[in-house]
Amino acid sequence: MKHCVTQAILVHPHPLECEAVAGWLQNRSSISLIGKSACLDRVMHIPYLMDIELVIAFAYRTEHTAGQILALRKIHPNLKFLLLGPSSSMKLVRELIRSGVSGYIGIEAEIDEWEQAIRSVSEGKIYYGQEVMMRLSESPIGQSDAQPAPSTTKDFLSKREIEILRLVASEYSTNRIATELFISGKTVESHRRNLFQKLGVKNSVGLTKVAVRLGVV
Repeated sequence: MKHCVTQAILVHPHPLECEAVAGWLQNRSSISLIGKSACLDRVMHIPYLMDIELVIAFAYRTEHTAGQILALRKIHPNLKFLLLGPSSSMKLVRELIRSGVSGYIGIEAEIDEWEQAIRSVSEGKIYYGQEVMMRLSESPIGQSDAQPAPSTTKDFLSKREIEILRLVASEYSTNRIATELFISGKTVESHRRNLFQKLGVKNSVGLTKVAVRLGVV
């Protein structure tokens, strides 16, 4: 079976580290690294921008990153972004999620998580790192940076998936969800599996935590 190869560009502010990461990426069979840039602002002026499918960016300074991504997506709406950055501020992470990034993992993530994130985003899926999802699900309700906008989920979940997520978090059984939404139990289970994959959780408890944090329930 022939595997699809994603045309990607690497954004990294430090030249030496950029070369090291570029070398690692070039050994990935699913990635064709066609360029490098020191910052997201410069990506906008790359002449081959329309050939790029994926931007892999190291976001050490995240204050303006969401705005930069929104500006790039206005020019190239189908461009996917995988960011590697600090997971210390959930407010900044949520701003990046709302900007339309396809993936976000902590810089401290293990190699296997990098591999999984790159593979998922290259395939058009959503991937948020384990550390990021844990902090999203555990941050206390009531703090100003722990209140995501409802549009957060709409950026990467379908209307039906949001409905399923809400009902799972409300402790509805598969049969009850099927009855409520006039669909089959198999369809419910298919949506549930997709939610596990998209949201990076393994069970209904994880879905419930994410649903609460994202304001679905």
